Amino acid sequence: MPGLCGLTTNSPTAPPLDAMLASMRHFPWQTEQQHLVGPCAVGRVVVGATPAAMQGLSATVGDVTVMLDGEIYGTTDPAGTLAASWAATGPRALASLHGCFAAAVWDAAAKRLSVVTDRFGMRPIYWTHRPGRLAFASEIKALLTDPAVPRALSQQGVSQFFAFGQFLGDATLYGAIRVLPPAACLTWDATADRVALSEYATAGPGLHAGSDAEWLEIITDRLNTAVSRSCAGSQALGLSLSGGLDARTILGVAPRDARLTCLSLGVPGGIDHRSAERLAQLAGQPHHRQLLDGDFLGRFSELLAPVVRLTDGHYLDQGIVYSTLQMYRDLGVQVLLRGHAGELMHMRKAYAFSMDATAVALEDDAGLNDWLWRRLSHYMIGEVDDTAFQSGLARGLRESARASIEASARAYASVSPVAQRIWHLFVRERLHRETALSLHMFRSFVEVRVPFLDADLIDALLSAPAHLKIGDDIQTAVLRKFRPEFLDVVNANTGAPMGAGDLHVRLATFKMRVLAKLGVAGYQPYERLGLWLARELHPLLKETLLDERFLDRGIFDRPAIERLLDEHRRRDKNHTYLLQALLVFELGQRQLAD
Repeated sequence: MPGLCGLTTNSPTAPPLDAMLASMRHFPWQTEQQHLVGPCAVGRVVVGATPAAMQGLSATVGDVTVMLDGEIYGTTDPAGTLAASWAATGPRALASLHGCFAAAVWDAAAKRLSVVTDRFGMRPIYWTHRPGRLAFASEIKALLTDPAVPRALSQQGVSQFFAFGQFLGDATLYGAIRVLPPAACLTWDATADRVALSEYATAGPGLHAGSDAEWLEIITDRLNTAVSRSCAGSQALGLSLSGGLDARTILGVAPRDARLTCLSLGVPGGIDHRSAERLAQLAGQPHHRQLLDGDFLGRFSELLAPVVRLTDGHYLDQGIVYSTLQMYRDLGVQVLLRGHAGELMHMRKAYAFSMDATAVALEDDAGLNDWLWRRLSHYMIGEVDDTAFQSGLARGLRESARASIEASARAYASVSPVAQRIWHLFVRERLHRETALSLHMFRSFVEVRVPFLDADLIDALLSAPAHLKIGDDIQTAVLRKFRPEFLDVVNANTGAPMGAGDLHVRLATFKMRVLAKLGVAGYQPYERLGLWLARELHPLLKETLLDERFLDRGIFDRPAIERLLDEHRRRDKNHTYLLQALLVFELGQRQLAD
């Protein structure tokens, strides 16, 4: 996967940088580059083998040398821009930059190395420190090329992954390895061999507006600027276009002279394809379909394995999206726009963080903690009997996981009203820890930009009143201004046009569910993981999770696993995502730790 890695050491026994880079280079179209600065060795893997692929990624200004992975929008020399800013004002310079990046900054005069992440931490950087040695990398496997790095599992990380399907804070599955937070600066003092961690920015200063109309105007203007930034400087743009809200909004706001190659994923004749094709047609953009056909289950293991490899077994996925990634390259797409973070405009549909009436009415910390625990853990361990958590690393799983989510919520105790904290947690925990891994996988094939993750836009969305950003009010207003014709195209998530009344949406959604249950062509969801794990994939689960290699890891004992498998196979209980997490975890351990 494209990314950054490096090590600093006073020890001659440090592993070579070559091994770290080799572990991160997964495809023939990726190339690598190395730098030696002071007592630091830093490397980078990029997509492409041309000088242009490396252009602007390294620079020295005075005593400051920058090695950068990613983009700073609005400049063709991102490393030079960062180096000049850093030389002038230090880490504070990062707060004003728009882009998606991670960087290593060596200050020769101060003899300090700083490893930094962008405002939202969307390019993961993992790190570990022992006396005489700091190592960091975009992938955990690069750190594990050093046999001295402990492989011991972290109870906190294990608890989070199986309770929530993702990680919180800086935890990983390994006790010795952490991930850098968003807007972070990890500094290593070469003289003292000491590390310090700081953050150069938090959620932006609160904005104020007098009415909903004023808020809509602010958000619309900032979204327009964000999309323009994302479309600038590339002649080979693509867009992952579904029939939902977020990519539709990007397409609607995109400059009229921008050419966007649109690609949608779905079942033959599906509503996603129909809506996406109509949107692309209205915008005058080329549209391509990626069909999920009956061959997928036969390739399940083949598709899941590289997802696990690219994300270090830390991302809960089933490989469906991975099957589309080569098509972007085949279509000539170099920069892909994605609709992640658009959920901040309509938090009724935000995965486990989805708002409901209870969330809107929250009044205190206790209520928020209870709501977060129920929503984030229910689809993972909500139907698991407590007897499953009585041995090994599973002992105390619920208590450890709940403590983690309460610690995350405490960071926003000053945000009022209470419901607004859910937006902050979605940015800090869902986007930084889960979405970033999805994008990490995409970046093995193409560069990715996320227009909704623009600092100015996020500041406005975190400040806007909660009632305005629960349904589709914001995106309806945006499209009414830029592309009113898009409003009549059916939202594939609801079956109704945008801006439709509550009753209309409920009836349309009910109709879609009925047609799906009746097996009407085009209405079957392309993700039916629960059913697959109970039927076609049940033998794979048994073979993997009842293997002694998994049982010896001390997560769940054999009776607990047999009970989970049997309950799910009989459909007595729904353990879909827990079983998938166990499968991903075990495949990851075999690829990394073993």
